Amino acid sequence: MNNLSKFLSGRLFLGVLSVALVFAAYIWLTNRPDNNPALLPPISDIIGSFRTNLTSGSLMTALGASLFRISTGFLIGTSLALIVGCLIGWYKTIEYLCDPLIEAFRPIPPLAYIPIIIIWFGIGEFSRVLIITIACFMVCVVNVIAGMKNVPQVYVDAASTMGASRFQIFRTVAIPAATPFIITGYRIALAAAWTTLVASELLAAQNGLGYLLQEGRRYFLTDQVMMIIVIIGACAFIMDRIFRMIQARLMQWSEARE
Repeated sequence: MNNLSKFLSGRLFLGVLSVALVFAAYIWLTNRPDNNPALLPPISDIIGSFRTNLTSGSLMTALGASLFRISTGFLIGTSLALIVGCLIGWYKTIEYLCDPLIEAFRPIPPLAYIPIIIIWFGIGEFSRVLIITIACFMVCVVNVIAGMKNVPQVYVDAASTMGASRFQIFRTVAIPAATPFIITGYRIALAAAWTTLVASELLAAQNGLGYLLQEGRRYFLTDQVMMIIVIIGACAFIMDRIFRMIQARLMQWSEARE
């Protein structure tokens, strides 16, 4: 009985339950007599659109293009954010030099850079990756800086009394202590990357999930639009879970539990 109650109150059961309730509500809405299938397609039409695009190869081509842009922009943006954020958060001189620039550009939505990037670099692949890179960098660097600034002073003092240099403390104490903030920044950056990806692909892209969304809107293929939305959500969910697994592995020493 205890095992059953633990399962019913556990994360897996509640997560599955929430998804099942959303699907049940959607099925109920699409089966109502007054529902217009052109505006709210039934699940059978969405599955049919998935099969059609999968058979034609357009879905896999679009998914591969989008995942490449996501991966490239995310890796570049978060790598830069890790380096810059650690330096700003640890060294006062670098903070005084760079913090005004970070705070000035941080409130600007990444999508606001699209017009100027198109003017400067055109509408090629580089522009789309650059927009994603900017989005990932801006949201991730803030978390990295916060993590470096929240390193417990007792860790620093203990390492100093053992003869560690400032750089050694930075490398072996501060960065590991800031890991929870860094991983959180990566997860937020991943969500920003997906949001920016779709917006960038809506503008003059010839492939990608955003392109299929635009195509569905143009030809009033609501089932295709819903199908792409589900795929984007599923991909983002899987990637976020991967980061949670990495975080759990890296943070085994921590008392915090998700």
